[in-house]
Amino acid sequence: MSIGLRSFKQAASSNYKSLLIRNLSSSTTRSFFFPSSSTSLSSVSSAYRAVNKSSSLLSNNLRFYSIITNDPSAKLYQYEDIKAIATNPETFKDSVLIDVREPFEFNDGHIPGALNIPFKSSPGALDLSVDEFQDNFGFDKPSQDKELVFYCLGGVRSTAAEELACTFGYKKRGNYVGSWEDWIAHENSAATPSTSTSSSSASTTSV
Repeated sequence: MSIGLRSFKQAASSNYKSLLIRNLSSSTTRSFFFPSSSTSLSSVSSAYRAVNKSSSLLSNNLRFYSIITNDPSAKLYQYEDIKAIATNPETFKDSVLIDVREPFEFNDGHIPGALNIPFKSSPGALDLSVDEFQDNFGFDKPSQDKELVFYCLGGVRSTAAEELACTFGYKKRGNYVGSWEDWIAHENSAATPSTSTSSSSASTTSV
């Protein structure tokens, strides 16, 4: 046996006694055991080929999400734009408000007409099939010909969700960067009478 072949087989035996590859998509574990240094080179090569094949299967069954895209940026929305969509949905039939906060946040208060698709707990939601989406969320998956307008609490999750949606084929996208904090601030301001108006009303009453 040549020195080169002996060294190769010894390295295979000492450094790779047991290599485990876990296929995360099926939750099954495959184990590959390299034989002792007395085994032929062809057997060792076959073992390597088996490992490479399993690695390939693993890669094919895993989903990787990336927000890197060269597509145009989303349209940035302000409170007045969102207010118009929320109060006149029949006029903006092609726009869908998407609240990407978690369900407990959504249930505490949300923009009227918004759909809750949480980004943190379900980042790949818009990559699901129509049936899978319906089963998970209880409403129809937004079609790709609609404009999805994302918002969260302060604009961080909405930005990430919007960029990720682009990789799933949604080209019409909007981002309400001010999000819920901006919305509730404007709504509270509109609901609270100004000081000057209150003073004027008091004066009129006294007269």
